[in-house]
Amino acid sequence: MFRDALIDALAAGGARVAVLDDTAACSYAELDAWSSSLADTLRPLTRTPEDCAALLLPNGASWLAAHLAAHKAGMAVAPMNAVLTEHEIVRVLEHLRPRALLTGPDRSDDIKELCAGRRLRVDVIAATPGRHVVRRGPHEAAGAKTRAATGRVADAPCMIMHTSGSTGLCRPVVQTEQALHLAVGFWRGRHRGPDDVVAVPIPLAHTYGHLAAISTLLAGATLLTSSRAFEPTWWLEQLVARDVTVIEAVPTAYRGLLEAAGPWWRPAALRRCLSAGQQTPADLRRDWHRHTGVELLQSWGMTELSGAGLSPTADSCRDGAGVPVPGLEVRVVDPQTPGHPVPAGTVGELWVRGPQVTPGYLTSSGQMASVTDDGWLRTGDLVVRDAHECVRVVGRSKDTIMTGGYSVQPAEIEDVLRTHPEVEDAAVIARTDPRRGEVPHAVIVPRHDRRPDAEELLSHCRGLLARYKVPRSIDFAERLPLSATGKLDRAALRGRYGAPEQEDTPHVVA
Repeated sequence: MFRDALIDALAAGGARVAVLDDTAACSYAELDAWSSSLADTLRPLTRTPEDCAALLLPNGASWLAAHLAAHKAGMAVAPMNAVLTEHEIVRVLEHLRPRALLTGPDRSDDIKELCAGRRLRVDVIAATPGRHVVRRGPHEAAGAKTRAATGRVADAPCMIMHTSGSTGLCRPVVQTEQALHLAVGFWRGRHRGPDDVVAVPIPLAHTYGHLAAISTLLAGATLLTSSRAFEPTWWLEQLVARDVTVIEAVPTAYRGLLEAAGPWWRPAALRRCLSAGQQTPADLRRDWHRHTGVELLQSWGMTELSGAGLSPTADSCRDGAGVPVPGLEVRVVDPQTPGHPVPAGTVGELWVRGPQVTPGYLTSSGQMASVTDDGWLRTGDLVVRDAHECVRVVGRSKDTIMTGGYSVQPAEIEDVLRTHPEVEDAAVIARTDPRRGEVPHAVIVPRHDRRPDAEELLSHCRGLLARYKVPRSIDFAERLPLSATGKLDRAALRGRYGAPEQEDTPHVVA
């Protein structure tokens, strides 16, 4: 299924360019040989089909080589965002307990020391590139071993993608062979051709980044990616110089490109632009179309679906998130009466069911905790569906903060803030941001009479959290609002602090 199709596409690519990154171009043959060399190192560590290999690499050919190597060795793949701090890396590894961790040669010694200090029994492997790899011998032998290693059942764990959890710990979402086969195969068939050059300025460790990258390889096309932080001017140049035909990005990236683009910029080869990760504002879609002549299409998906759940059709649903992808059932239900459907045109919570839905979250004991009820996954998203099955996302019933395409749970940031010696309590909510959609905003209850320094609190967060999770602003309060049952009243919190207050309100912008 998914693995075999990916390995077949890799072997068939030959001398065509598979990936362009910051350093060089890498052909399909080179990527095939490089990943086979790494797979030879992983195979002795593979004992059961449930064993997994974690990836801690920046975007680029090395990420793809490591990803493919783990699949060739018959392991589940667990990508980790390269911008995670040591604190976050340890939390993931302690929960996941992978057999191996593939990282860059510049980080391998530090990661080995980190694992030794926490007594984590993980083989740390440097995904070192080398031109000698492509001359290591016949690919046929490696391919034969690979095919034997991939005989797995359709519902076995194939990837483990992390998404922020409400308890403050990232939840490892199990993605099965069948789910990935359906998700990536659909995306390839709908949005890819072998002659495409696809720009992906988002982390490949993100479900959307993975979907965009791997569907490109399945099509035999060329992926353009970068390990550097998003720099609009660099991407504007590359989109023209590389004759990019498809862009896959979050709305924040599209807005950044438009703001940096001059009137001269118009990529002639561009034919398709896709957006996901958060809602795409109507003004952004309009401005992008006006500047480039290409529509900006939005879709909706989840890590729990291995990719897209809603996608626009060729001739309709341009203003919504799309219609359900093949094989996925959709319900729009009354949030106050779970399971009770609402009529077309009425706001309700989106429920989904189908083979794409995850069998559950991986627990620290290695078991799976189910997330469905009779197969139905409650997404927490509020939507409106019209008579033609087109679905438009209008909000969320959960507290997740969607910032620049990332999902962030307030509890994770709150836990970090509470570790500061001058913080008695903390709460985090979303604030609307014109560039990132939403950003985290913290409300702090000081431990002592004097107010702590806001910049010191932000610096504390930067040392323990990825940058996109760090609050962009801080308010101070004597106490947090509580409900009648003693729980944090987030509705009251949003009402008081959800938008910038008057100038006399203590407020700091990161």
